Amino acid sequence: MAQYKKGLKSKILNTLVLVKDPKNIQELINKVVKINNRIYQKKQANKDHIRQTLVQQAPQPAARQ
Repeated sequence: MAQYKKGLKSKILNTLVLVKDPKNIQELINKVVKINNRIYQKKQANKDHIRQTLVQQAPQPAARQ
């Protein structure tokens, strides 16, 4: 399991510290996949929020009369 952990991203390793130690490699893989998915979803949600904020703040063209 140490060899598997060696190749993980630091964000995932930092989060693994907070969870109960897995009993076997399959449990470790399941936890890593779940953590990675949550990090990805959070990143996507932040991107969507930033996009929406930028669209709302964009100057609107002046209306023709």
